[in-house]
Amino acid sequence: MIEFQNKLEKNSQEIDRFLDSYLPSGNGLNSKLFKAMRYSSISGGKKIRAYLVVESGRFLSAVNNKDFTRSKYNELVTVASVIEAIHSYSLIHDDLPAMDNSPIRRGKDSNHIKFDDHTAILAGDALLSWAFEIIADSKFIVDPEKRSEICFVLAKAIGSNGMVGGQQADMDFTEQNYLNLEQIEWIQNHKTGALISCCSHVASILFNASDDQKSHLINYANHIGLAFQIADDLLDLDGNESSMGKPVMQDTKNKTPNFVTILGKEKATKRALEESCKAINLIQKFKLESENLVSLAKYTVNRNK
Repeated sequence: MIEFQNKLEKNSQEIDRFLDSYLPSGNGLNSKLFKAMRYSSISGGKKIRAYLVVESGRFLSAVNNKDFTRSKYNELVTVASVIEAIHSYSLIHDDLPAMDNSPIRRGKDSNHIKFDDHTAILAGDALLSWAFEIIADSKFIVDPEKRSEICFVLAKAIGSNGMVGGQQADMDFTEQNYLNLEQIEWIQNHKTGALISCCSHVASILFNASDDQKSHLINYANHIGLAFQIADDLLDLDGNESSMGKPVMQDTKNKTPNFVTILGKEKATKRALEESCKAINLIQKFKLESENLVSLAKYTVNRNK
């Protein structure tokens, strides 16, 4: 696990370098906005989504017996960085008083605490806009058809029928104790899972994956997305605030229904392990270069933050 965490950290540093190089900066009238964007995006989080993008591409290169060139790697880093910026935007908005009302994120003040509510809202908006600006730039991704398809897939994953739709349902049904397991799965597959699945999908576009390869990779990502969310629910119950870098017992405080409240701790733990194993079984069928993706599936349910 230590070896895998080192790989995760190395990838995170690469993404931070891209974000530091290309996120806006300066001393103009909007400089506070730039600071807020960079504050929540750089040097924070595990960047699991970015890792999934890069390793999906590496995996496809090996399976298809293609060279994993520097130019392809750079394209993966671009898309991975964009997805992390979008994830950061979602966290900034999640922490706002109107939503989860969380004062801490990634071991430091949440964006709205560090700055103010309106800056946090605008920083999230700006990160989302910046993400699509980068994807659409031919300087980063040469093939115009791939740029267009990635924009479409990403927009769909994070929109009203994806991440944002899941967040809406999550907020609307807080304090509701009648939700069943199927409804909880729907919320989490959209709120969390949609962007995670998108990570493998965009790599499949960049690397011309076959329909079968794309299907296996997306299904793999679906399973680790669900495992990741269940593990998050368990950590919210039993995790350590200092190691997680955010408050615990938030779901209990906000009366948010989740996998633990529906299944109980023991069954939720079992379900997370089952989802991780399903992901591993899918990806191991290809054998080549599956080690890092297998390790990622194991890590989703064997982490303390």
